Amino acid sequence: MPNRRRGFVRCAFAVFAAGLTSLALGSTDVAQADARILASSLVVYDNNIENMVPVSCYGDNYDLMIAYLKARPTGPDIFTVQQISNAAQLATLTKRLSDELPGNYAGKIAIASPGSMGYTSTCGKLKNQQTNAVIYRSDRLAFQDSTTWRSDAPADPEEGTGGCQNLEPTATSQDRVQNIAVRLHDNIADADVTVASIHWPTGTWHGPDCAAENMDEANQAVDRLGGSLKIVAGDTNATTGSADWWEESQGYGFRDPIAEKCGARVCSSAYNTTTNHRIDFLLAKGASGFSNVATVTEAMAGGRYSGHRAVTAYVNY
Repeated sequence: MPNRRRGFVRCAFAVFAAGLTSLALGSTDVAQADARILASSLVVYDNNIENMVPVSCYGDNYDLMIAYLKARPTGPDIFTVQQISNAAQLATLTKRLSDELPGNYAGKIAIASPGSMGYTSTCGKLKNQQTNAVIYRSDRLAFQDSTTWRSDAPADPEEGTGGCQNLEPTATSQDRVQNIAVRLHDNIADADVTVASIHWPTGTWHGPDCAAENMDEANQAVDRLGGSLKIVAGDTNATTGSADWWEESQGYGFRDPIAEKCGARVCSSAYNTTTNHRIDFLLAKGASGFSNVATVTEAMAGGRYSGHRAVTAYVNY
């Protein structure tokens, strides 16, 4: 009896200790376990975050998007963002993602301190700096290299005349058209992936006229960096019918998961990323397929979180 008793106690202690170990691993290794589950896919989100201004400005509440991400079974591996204010706001966002989601996040920004947009209203000042960034899950993806380039507009952007060329800063700076691409090594899949966050000029600068040129430059940028998988995502300010840029992207080998889900180049309004148009895209070259493809509507997020709806997909190697 005593020997059996001691054996029972030792067994009970072993189970207790294993339980403690499991709890410890659960708190520290959540990100690694999560990443292993999706070893053959990357969870990708794209969103023009509109500077994450307070609700009092335009009624947008970006807390809703963060809450939406927290409620997903897996957090983003890659999150491309446009119209982020500066390096300080990027640091704030990556810290919040690290604090509130499984995993750790880092980011690379196109311009650390963009030029002034020339706004004068109280809310406008909060949007006075705008550029683009790639956020990535740093406990899975390791930074290797990056490149930046400037989007094109007609030579006379206000009149919409002349050949396409870089849209240079003006009194109302267009530093938000400075694009960035980064090459990352996926330590889980043991593969390199290049990701670009893009913002092309608006109709005010006749940007859609140069959409094909901007797609060509984005393709060249990700090809320069290399990788078995290449993702270009962002705010094109151009529909799929503008200057044949979308057909051109298909010719370069990019796939559009939203178009594949809706079954056509032109999707129904349910897939619009602004009030009237689908102008935010997530494109992938070298992907074997997609799952969990969605445009994150206000109904899905519980309200309006930005002037642009996010686009998401699990991108398979």
